[in-house]
Amino acid sequence: MGRFLIVLVIALLPGLGVAQDKLPYPQYYSVLTNDFADVLNPEAEALINAELQAARDQRGREMTVVTIRSRDDYLPSSDIGSFSKRLFNGWGIGNAERNDGLLLLVAIDDGELRINLGAGYPARQDGIAARIIQSEIIPAFKEGRVADGILAGTRAALSRIEHPDDQGAPASSQPQSVSPTPQVLEQAPEPRSVGLLDRALSFLEGNPLGVMILTAITAVAGFFGFRGVQRYRPRKCPQCGKMMMRLGEAQEDQYLDHGQLIEERIKSKDYGVWFCPDDEHITVIGYPKMFSKHAACPECGYHTYETTRTVLSQPSTVSMGIARLDHACQNCGHRATEKTSIPRITRSDSGSGSSGSGGSSSSSSFGGGSSSGGGSSGSW
Repeated sequence: MGRFLIVLVIALLPGLGVAQDKLPYPQYYSVLTNDFADVLNPEAEALINAELQAARDQRGREMTVVTIRSRDDYLPSSDIGSFSKRLFNGWGIGNAERNDGLLLLVAIDDGELRINLGAGYPARQDGIAARIIQSEIIPAFKEGRVADGILAGTRAALSRIEHPDDQGAPASSQPQSVSPTPQVLEQAPEPRSVGLLDRALSFLEGNPLGVMILTAITAVAGFFGFRGVQRYRPRKCPQCGKMMMRLGEAQEDQYLDHGQLIEERIKSKDYGVWFCPDDEHITVIGYPKMFSKHAACPECGYHTYETTRTVLSQPSTVSMGIARLDHACQNCGHRATEKTSIPRITRSDSGSGSSGSGGSSSSSSFGGGSSSGGGSSGSW
């Protein structure tokens, strides 16, 4: 019996050593986005950070987005809900008094995600979190558009999940006038469109932020409108000069090569095929997808080069971490591996996050909030 116990302990020692090397959750390097799974390109991360920073600056609302490869990289947890709660409380997301923090956690390899709410949210907000996951995030994830799903989920969570301390519209809480005066009865009603226009103009007048928002919306709409016009505009045949016709999805695949078909399958590029009925000339035009995680392969040139990031050692406040980047092309099979450093964790000694209605953009730590496990989970 004694020999059996010795053999059993020796057999378990390697597993115990691995467990001791694991952390309960990752250590954050940003109060905005922590992309430990490395699924966001710089442009997508900048857009998500802009939404999170605006919520901090304008409403004092702390929300963070976290991506990890798998819960198996950390100490065991029964499900993503328990792991998310442990991370939420370990980081202290949200204001310590209001407990109004929000966490969007995505475990890429596990195919799981969760929106975790601070303890200050009423239970009915869990249902809203569930609808955001099902309607905004999972459809994009199933199409391989992880960055789009995270951005849409972030925007929806910040706009639709309500905390009791959120300010409602002042007009809705004011009592209505008990009796109109004759002068009001004789006054012609203001056209709705004119009233909306006047309110919009009064909002923009002397409001630099409103002007900036309107300018940004106009620029984005113009950009996508220009892309659409360029993509679907009529084209002339470069040989005979007659108008060509654009083939449908079912017809165009026969004119695409192997690499182009893979680009369409993994949604890194979309192709349009134009056909001239007169001389049968074919024109193939590729349109790169925004926020695609696939880059151009250095061997074949197709946008089928995917990178997987594995954390070898976690960063700390005194030392950098190390991650391994494994590159693989889904078209030609080219592979490469490299190691990269993870920046040290920086913490603010004087600040503790946003505590009022106007958060500080320079804060580098959370406000000490906690979660009782509210929120909702999903999988794809």
